[in-house]
Amino acid sequence: MSTAILEARDLCAGYGKKQIVNGVSLSLNTGEVLLILGHNGAGKTTFVRALFGLMTPMAGQVLYEGKEITGRKPAANVADGIAFVPQGHGIFRSLSVHDNLELGGFVEPDKSVLPQRLEQINGLFPILKERASQTAGTLSGGQQQMLAIGMALMHEPRVLILDEPSIGLAPNLVERVMSSITEINQRFGTSILIIEQNVPLSLPIAHRAAVIKTGEVVYEGAPEPLQDHVKLMQLF
Repeated sequence: MSTAILEARDLCAGYGKKQIVNGVSLSLNTGEVLLILGHNGAGKTTFVRALFGLMTPMAGQVLYEGKEITGRKPAANVADGIAFVPQGHGIFRSLSVHDNLELGGFVEPDKSVLPQRLEQINGLFPILKERASQTAGTLSGGQQQMLAIGMALMHEPRVLILDEPSIGLAPNLVERVMSSITEINQRFGTSILIIEQNVPLSLPIAHRAAVIKTGEVVYEGAPEPLQDHVKLMQLF
């Protein structure tokens, strides 16, 4: 039976006095891909920001490997094996691809493992090896997304949180990014939480899915029922 590696219990979060996430309880199980769907403004990004420590929850708990980490600083979460790739890629645009990847391994105490990890990431995204000396800001949107994911993988996280990795990408690039998420999960055993709006391309890669509507979970379970367009529209 799967056990939760990252868990939210009755989590509430928002900005100022405005509460956006209203008592969400969700768990990411070890080794799975959990997909969170929802309309614009549903509270998906606020939820994962509170999970990762980018904002302090108003109420509720966050647990990692059974230990409470509610409101813990992102730097401590990264050092403990949680990685977060925000919307908009989160890369250093003025640095080279290679330098970005090296910075991704900054928190790794044993620097001797980094060359091997770099090789693994170059194997996963060969274009990054081809463009190693190129300035990151001049890459295409899809390549920047691959770089951002590669940076997150440099410290070999146990949990990878991806906030809308398909946003702004052409359909063929979305397919490539989605297939890479499956490959990361299978090759490295990384537990992955992915926030998405691209339902047709993200559902097939998920082991489990949840739908958030106006800050509350309105569906949690197998992804297959969400392929029913009518049911999905009712949930949204």
